[in-house]
Amino acid sequence: MFDRLTSDFRELLKQFDGSICPLCAVVKRRERHEIERVIGDARTSRPLCGNHLEIILAEIPDSLAKARRVRGAIEASLTDTGGECYLCARLARSESRLVRAIRRLDGSMRFRKALEAAPVFCRRHVMAVVDGDCAPDFGQVERAKLMHLRDALAQAELKNAEDLESLIARGIAYLAPGVEKTPPVNDEDSADCSEAQVAEFEHWDQARLFGRLSALESEVASLRYRNAVLSEDNRRLKLAQTAGEAIRRDLERDRKELLAAVGAGKSSKPPSQD
Repeated sequence: MFDRLTSDFRELLKQFDGSICPLCAVVKRRERHEIERVIGDARTSRPLCGNHLEIILAEIPDSLAKARRVRGAIEASLTDTGGECYLCARLARSESRLVRAIRRLDGSMRFRKALEAAPVFCRRHVMAVVDGDCAPDFGQVERAKLMHLRDALAQAELKNAEDLESLIARGIAYLAPGVEKTPPVNDEDSADCSEAQVAEFEHWDQARLFGRLSALESEVASLRYRNAVLSEDNRRLKLAQTAGEAIRRDLERDRKELLAAVGAGKSSKPPSQD
């Protein structure tokens, strides 16, 4: 479980460089992984909701195997008093722990900067994180990003800009999940897990800063090379300009000498006698 939590949190940080709600991206990845596990599991008696059962059946070509899966899900619903979908419960626990991780890091200036550069979190996950007046910094950052998205939509609408459709898609992605499905946050993670997640963020942030530094150093090196090339081109241009100026002076001198010679020839010519 500890490794899974660390893996999910690492994936969450990775999705800060993505284009959709980072928490949604992690949940979708975890859901796909869990579905593949259930499909490959010989045990068919798992309590499953209709949505997850339908996804699993779509991966099974054999009708008899599908029937066994449906029968197993029905049997599980008869024996399971809680009536909770096995996959929904596991995903909710993962969501809950990631929400708690975000809350723990709230107040860190470095984490705030990372959030500001990340995609907008969806409404459902924003509500989950800030529920109970938790994570005020997170709430401020997400509200600012949402207002920026609103203003960008207004500007794009006025200008009929090319990015209008992408902005619309971002707005839909924010609003799509219903707030009534906000995941409960009631899991108590161990202190070791909390420390590991903080350390994971520190490692991720440091690697990101080093990456930016490396990119800046590469850009500086590229600018230095371009400056050297331009300096050499400028030197050659000046040499060519100097040579051209010398040629122009020589031509001007030759023209004057030629004109002088023509004038001298005309003045020395005897007048014609009629």
